[in-house]
Amino acid sequence: MTEVIRTTTSICPDCLQPIPAEIYVDDKTQWVMMRKECKTHGEFKDKLSINKEDYIWGQDFCRDVGSTLTSTQPNYVSSGIKERKNGCPYDCGICENHKSAPCIALVDLTNRCNLVCPICFANANAAGYVVEPTFDQIVQIFKHFRTIKPVPPVLLQFAGGEPTMREDLFDLIRKGHEVGFIEVMLSTNGVKLGKSVEYCRKLKNAGLDAVYLQFDGCTPETYKKIRGVNLWPLKQKVIENCREVGLSGVMLVPTVCKGINDHEIGNIMDYAKENTDVVAGVVFQPVSLCGRISYEELMDMRYTTSDLKVALNECTNGAIKNFYPIATTGKLTRLLAWFDDLPEFSMLSHHDCGFATICVINKDNEWEPIENYFDAEGLIRWSNKVWDMVQNKEIPKPTKLFGSFDIKSLGKFGTVVGDFIDGMADAAYRNLMRAYFFAGLIRYVKNPEKILSSKTLQRFTGLIFKPGLQAAGDFLLSKNLMISAMHFQDAYNFDLERVERCLVHYGVIDPSDPSKVLEIPFCAYNTIHRPRIEEQLAKGVLNITPQQVRAEIEELVKAVQK
Repeated sequence: MTEVIRTTTSICPDCLQPIPAEIYVDDKTQWVMMRKECKTHGEFKDKLSINKEDYIWGQDFCRDVGSTLTSTQPNYVSSGIKERKNGCPYDCGICENHKSAPCIALVDLTNRCNLVCPICFANANAAGYVVEPTFDQIVQIFKHFRTIKPVPPVLLQFAGGEPTMREDLFDLIRKGHEVGFIEVMLSTNGVKLGKSVEYCRKLKNAGLDAVYLQFDGCTPETYKKIRGVNLWPLKQKVIENCREVGLSGVMLVPTVCKGINDHEIGNIMDYAKENTDVVAGVVFQPVSLCGRISYEELMDMRYTTSDLKVALNECTNGAIKNFYPIATTGKLTRLLAWFDDLPEFSMLSHHDCGFATICVINKDNEWEPIENYFDAEGLIRWSNKVWDMVQNKEIPKPTKLFGSFDIKSLGKFGTVVGDFIDGMADAAYRNLMRAYFFAGLIRYVKNPEKILSSKTLQRFTGLIFKPGLQAAGDFLLSKNLMISAMHFQDAYNFDLERVERCLVHYGVIDPSDPSKVLEIPFCAYNTIHRPRIEEQLAKGVLNITPQQVRAEIEELVKAVQK
């Protein structure tokens, strides 16, 4: 009997209308699959995971440590909620069905690009028209996100097209910080960053916090296949320029295409390891599939997160013990932000969306799992417990703070001490809970001597002794790498439950009412809404051909090589 894991709502790849879907285990392959049937266009199947045990573990662990996702993040509430008329996923704008507040506010600064890539969410130059909000409209989008209740996003990401095509990018970075975003990130192909070290310096001086660098491999052949031109010399130049100006926090972002560049995963990991002073991690993105293809083609082309885990373990000697669903860190991220007195946010995505772990590079320059150093599951559970105490304004019991000594034995003076604790200032309470968190955290360290004696893990002690987001960032910029995967959806594997918990929302001006901002989950926008909205917002015709774009970039690469 076929094992059905859960049911959901998907869409028909032909007509994009919602249809019921089952997530089940295929009897023959033991793969986790999705199947759905459109009354007009027939049955469709897609592969979600080649590892049934990992898939089910992720769902169970996420539910277990989260004590239900909604308990750590109130349902989405915003003055910009759109009235439901057509049902999910067609009322995105956003509607009250959305269950997780966004962590990342994503803004396409332009659809213009200085590359012509066969693989592109925005399909920029192929569209033939320009979509580019004004500076004031972009600030309007910023302010919309920052007024979301109860918890606004704290991360701002610029995308496109290619966002560096904007002349006012530096001003937009500064404005993003001014309106309250604590981190501003740039998704870029790196062309301008590789061309000019001075451009990198201006980005840093403007306050750019992170570069999400398109990075598909380490050979000319791979870039010729995926991007149409050899960008490998340019990618190396980006890292050199960022190093020269001190622009650290670069995340390498490979789009993984089965049979095209999946053989490059080991090369990418080695390159990241060689450049940990600049590179903080790798964010793998298995390619989303567009257009009508047969089931056989789909099975041949589909590359899942579970395929990625196998490949990563092959090149790191088994350093990926678990790919933790991002949602399992929901309370941990809020706790670390609270320790630093920063805006709280919870990364409560669906358990099938994002996955991450940390790979340690030891003193012998070898990969090691983070689980060799501490009990990751225990740390997550402990963080959840401490955050729940913070939420309830609980004070650790006297026996927890002072051993066997009981404050009650002090009589009236004990009451005074208790009243003082109840009324202590926020800063004092933070320090108290930080100490309490530390006291429990050390129980989950497996090899304290190894950590304290290893130069590669020296910054981990900072994360233990003074936990917070800043310490977490420092830890990743030592010889440790965050390895993560975000498998964006397409019409074949579209899962409405995932969309309803999306954390990455596009902000776009409403074409029907420019005084309003539409807020649309990432996968819903790219799969369903983008063409319609961009056509309505289009301002004019692109005045450069794809051939001209390719010729210009080839000349730039030649100049970099010289």
